[in-house]
Amino acid sequence: MTNAEIAQVFARISDLLEIRGEENPFRVRAYVRATAFLENTSHSVCKTYEEGGVRALEELPGIGKDLAGKIAELCETGKLTYLKEIEKKFPPGLLTIMEIEGIGPKKTKVLWQKFKVKSVVDLKKLARSGKLQKLKGWGEKTVQNILKGIDVQKQMAGRLSISEVLPLAEEIVDALKKTKLCEHVEIAGSLRRRKETIGDIDILATSRKPEAVMEVFCSLPHVARVTNTGNTKSTVFLKIGIDADLRVVEPDVFGAALQYFTGSKNHNVHVRKIGVRNGITISEYGVFEGSALRKGTLIAAHTEEEVYKTVGLSYIEPELREDCGEVEAAQQKKLPILITEDDIKGDLHCHSDFSDGTASMIEMAKAAKEAGLKYIAITDHASPMGMVKGIKENNIAQYLKNIEEARKKVAGIDILAGAEVDILADGKLYLPDDVLKKLDWVVVSIHSHFKQSRSTMTKRILRALQNPHVNLFAHPTARILGRRPEIECDMDAILKEAKKQKKYLELNASPERLDLSDVHCKRAKELGVKICINSDAHSVQGFDYRYGVFQARRGWLEKKDVVNTEGVGGGFKWHL
Repeated sequence: MTNAEIAQVFARISDLLEIRGEENPFRVRAYVRATAFLENTSHSVCKTYEEGGVRALEELPGIGKDLAGKIAELCETGKLTYLKEIEKKFPPGLLTIMEIEGIGPKKTKVLWQKFKVKSVVDLKKLARSGKLQKLKGWGEKTVQNILKGIDVQKQMAGRLSISEVLPLAEEIVDALKKTKLCEHVEIAGSLRRRKETIGDIDILATSRKPEAVMEVFCSLPHVARVTNTGNTKSTVFLKIGIDADLRVVEPDVFGAALQYFTGSKNHNVHVRKIGVRNGITISEYGVFEGSALRKGTLIAAHTEEEVYKTVGLSYIEPELREDCGEVEAAQQKKLPILITEDDIKGDLHCHSDFSDGTASMIEMAKAAKEAGLKYIAITDHASPMGMVKGIKENNIAQYLKNIEEARKKVAGIDILAGAEVDILADGKLYLPDDVLKKLDWVVVSIHSHFKQSRSTMTKRILRALQNPHVNLFAHPTARILGRRPEIECDMDAILKEAKKQKKYLELNASPERLDLSDVHCKRAKELGVKICINSDAHSVQGFDYRYGVFQARRGWLEKKDVVNTEGVGGGFKWHL
């Protein structure tokens, strides 16, 4: 099983236990912490189990003996007996209700026990009935937010984040390769274009024994049921909740097929129109002279590069194939040289156990160094949001002392003293200027009052950016993929103010955020605002930039557009 699949199981357990309300709260939090760890680590825990057994699992952050045993069961069988026992006690629709923004386990429990709500349909009827508004602690605004959340959930139905889908798709590809029945196996579709959410998995292969390949594909352990199967195409529904398609094509046309099935539809239409103007036809079978499919002479099909070359285009990276100017750029030989993971030199947003991280500053610095980074900024939270730990006015001296200790203990990596400071409702910062000026690096972000109007939210952010001590605006739209929508704000005005104030905007590489979007990244590039790709790591396993770099590439970002591709003393300044 993938980390994402196990995380889904643990999240489901924690939610059900909280609805039941009979559990020790520490036990519920253990599942929450384990889920967060699984969602934010790139190393497969099942591989850890294979290599070191249950004991190796117990050494992972937040994974004790009990959870290690459950992970082992999931890795061995793909199922968990404990979850099945709990699920029998609840209507299946309750978890769907809880996934709606603003409705957690406590509200779900009220809806179920007081109003007998068992599905989203029931909830929508109740919200429109006027009964909820009369309930203490709910009110008209809460009900309107629920209805809005239902609409958002409907839009996201049947889609998963790329971080949930890609590891699974890669496992399927590896399984097909290991059979030795395929000459080529590649991921195609929106997943190859690295879209942030995925509706299904497309896999393309070549084989002299397609029927045998289809048999393997349809019997993989990730498959819940087979929807359709044939000699050259099969569709299965995966346990994770989406379809996967496998197509087998002739080896000689693999490049043309890969280009076609990678998409996007609009990109392919644009390329085909150029072909038609030049008297050629482009399809999944190749590039042909003439206008009728298979009637002309085949002139290209083996590689994608050949397909693009026939219409006078440079090779276009999959992440750019959205018909957003990439075809014109290819015609003019002006395509960007997209950033890679190897370009990242430092991380300017990560957390230690001084606030809500799971490791000490020393441990985080060592992990960053092992990850190949040249520098990091420890940016623990400074927030009024009921956080037990974190940076306050009265402990800043101790915080700086701890960072200085980490500098002494961990050689070979520069450690900046930073903070992630909450932008309050009026745009002021949680820490005063006389504290901020003691820091090397100040990150600001939105962690509350997400429902402010577009105008109020924009003014709030602009005021924060105008603070002379601020360096970076983190996860600027405050979204959580699939769970919390973007705040309403004028991003163009924010980008222009960032440019004016010489501030940076973050592309948060945490798989649950991927914030900024590709569209906003591209606009930032156009305006000359530099982006900072950070991990937002809360554990030693968190220094992972893979998905952030995917997003940056979709946003046309090059190495020169990203500030933390520079070495120490490179493209940005701080006051050490």
